Amino acid sequence: MMKKRLGIFSVFLLVFFVFALLAVPATADKKLLKKAEKLMAKALEAINQKQTDQAIDMLNQVLALTPDNAVVHHNLGVLYFEKGMSEEAIVKFEEALRLKPDYQNALLALRQTLFESAKKINVTKEFEKANAYLLKLVGLTRPDAEDVNLLASAQYLLGYNFFNLKQYPQANEYFGKCQTTPDLEKDNFELYANATYFLGMATHAMDQFGVSSEYFKKYLAIYAGREGKPEFFTHANYFIGANLFRQLGEKMKQGDVSKMAEDAREILSYLNTAVEMNIPSEDAHVMLGNCYVFLNEYDKAMAAYQRLCELYPQSPQLKNYQAFMLELQKMKKQAEKTKKKR
Repeated sequence: MMKKRLGIFSVFLLVFFVFALLAVPATADKKLLKKAEKLMAKALEAINQKQTDQAIDMLNQVLALTPDNAVVHHNLGVLYFEKGMSEEAIVKFEEALRLKPDYQNALLALRQTLFESAKKINVTKEFEKANAYLLKLVGLTRPDAEDVNLLASAQYLLGYNFFNLKQYPQANEYFGKCQTTPDLEKDNFELYANATYFLGMATHAMDQFGVSSEYFKKYLAIYAGREGKPEFFTHANYFIGANLFRQLGEKMKQGDVSKMAEDAREILSYLNTAVEMNIPSEDAHVMLGNCYVFLNEYDKAMAAYQRLCELYPQSPQLKNYQAFMLELQKMKKQAEKTKKKR
């Protein structure tokens, strides 16, 4: 149901330095240093010629001579990522940070690699595996140079994955963190809107029907005045109607029918929109018909149930729907008799 337009953010920071600037022990053998410098030069030449495998080989040889060189670990990580070797890249970025905890380029690259790895895995719907990368990402310090959208997108994807795993409190937590990212509505309008929608979905799944309705209404309000309908327009209308219907049901169970007609008409305004947009839901038609019953509008209730039977002839509930239509005819006749007597 969700289109993941998360995009690619800032580019990887592939940084090479003159070898003399790298962290090499002062007591290092001069012959060793000279050899390492030559290897580094060859690695740079291979990179310029797009010879990634050769560059990786040269840099690994440099590390054999100077294993504590954070910059070389970082650059190896970038080359591994370019080859699609994400696990190897992550190991190298983490090693660079172990050696130099304040190494911002390595931190940026690690966070981006974790995010891209999670996105790739999400395509195969391995939600728990993807979340392992994302949880590691959100546990890291965010560098000032990083686009804030990367963290917001990671939180959104975490929420989406937890939602699919039916872990709704966690989904609610991360959709909430995404949606409350400062200036997200201005910087990434669609991400903000979709996080709002899925907050409605998560709270609906947790039976928080009033809260859920507010999120769905906010989602629709976000798009008010904009061209075209939002991606989840039909479903947002359906879930508002469904939430309000459940709230009305609870009130009626408690004997509170003081605003039944008013509540039913509000529900109808949303359900009719969803049905007109061909929402693929039996429940939408059932609730629609029942609301018309609450309003004593039996012809409209009958029409809603007739449409329901036409759309879902294979439904296990078909006989129940047909039986209820007979009851509706009796209710209509009784209402007409009562009206005549008056």
